[in-house]
Amino acid sequence: MSAASSSPAPLSAAEFAAHLAALHPSDTLAVAFSGGPDSLALLYLAAQWAKKSKHRKLIVLTVDHGLRPESAKEALACARMAKALGVSHRILVWRGDKPKAGIQAAARDARYRLLAQACVSEGASDLLVAHHLEDQAETFLLRLARGSGVDGLAGMAAVRMLQGDVRLLRPLLDVPRARLMAVLAKAKLEAIQDPSNDNPRFDRVKARRLMAGLSALGLDASRLADTARHMARVRAALEAETRVLLSTHATLAPTGYIEADAAAFLRAPEEIGLRALAEILKCVGGTDYPPRFDALAGLYAALKAGKLGNGRTLNGCKLVFEGKRLVALREAAASLGAAPLRLKTGESGIWDGRFVVSLSAAPKRAGGIEIRSLGSEGLAALKAQGLDAPAGVKSALPALPALWKGTALLAAPHFGTVDPAYRLEVRVLRPVLFAAA
Repeated sequence: MSAASSSPAPLSAAEFAAHLAALHPSDTLAVAFSGGPDSLALLYLAAQWAKKSKHRKLIVLTVDHGLRPESAKEALACARMAKALGVSHRILVWRGDKPKAGIQAAARDARYRLLAQACVSEGASDLLVAHHLEDQAETFLLRLARGSGVDGLAGMAAVRMLQGDVRLLRPLLDVPRARLMAVLAKAKLEAIQDPSNDNPRFDRVKARRLMAGLSALGLDASRLADTARHMARVRAALEAETRVLLSTHATLAPTGYIEADAAAFLRAPEEIGLRALAEILKCVGGTDYPPRFDALAGLYAALKAGKLGNGRTLNGCKLVFEGKRLVALREAAASLGAAPLRLKTGESGIWDGRFVVSLSAAPKRAGGIEIRSLGSEGLAALKAQGLDAPAGVKSALPALPALWKGTALLAAPHFGTVDPAYRLEVRVLRPVLFAAA
């Protein structure tokens, strides 16, 4: 057999369309684009998909993490590549101080936060990322090494929710990387090479090298990804039970706190109770990921024992018993630490990972305005103006979003009009897991 005949075939446009259709995409998609080989193959295939219908819109998003001197130059190169493929492009910059430890995790969190916010502002319901078969296998190995349970060993999901109503889609999760490289070769496209992808300091690079030896035992990327799929079916069954518990016994209020039937949680099997508690903490805490398992298990044990006392905190949330109800609300101090959100008239964004905020009206020269936590100062100002507080748990009010200009409160949507020149509309990020109040 010749070398040419044994080479993997490039993923075709029809195959890509079928992979994407299985995820039920919207007509407005965003593509996370680093300029690397995998994301370039995804962008090329997605651009072909979009051109098949005039109703489809594609926006390309590149995050400049600012971690390497050449990152800004590479982001501009990404813009040129997108333009060559006839697709709109935006550069998103990660600003502020960077942590000295855990930089990869911090960069990942910042990347998805910026991407989700850009999707909201662009009206894109779905974000495509280029994770492929080998990525799934590496993820399985890394999580196995960390002692992960069912959720971790299920690997990356083909669909998961980001902030707001934005979904993250992985249409290439079952596709070997070699077929994506064949796409680039056939299209004569040249990608940016990131040196960190070969840096043995990073665990993912170590896993990649380990897989080469494991394949001799039959543990190749396909076998590892198959095992992850088996675990994913188990995860899906557990998630279905968790959804029943939450949708029946937990209510998400418009002001962002959750009330749950404590007795129903105590009756649930431990695994389901733990999962439900994790979802509550993610929603109220405005995070994509649950807290570490040992901390989650400790809080769950206190809940089972009825030992919350005056309240227990975790993940930026406070949990208290109020009669027969378990109440989870955002810690006021945590909301004060949320990054301010600056919007222009007509723009929308996500604040504190919990609310979609839209500035529908403001004076033409309204500079220096930003969405921040209402806090005790804002509550005092509202009380002085005689505006009534919304119904519900009063201790949740300081963590609500408000529009400020310096120390002047301009709008607090949950309370009514403060300055009629400004209109700020807010809705809670309501996962389908919870019932509405």
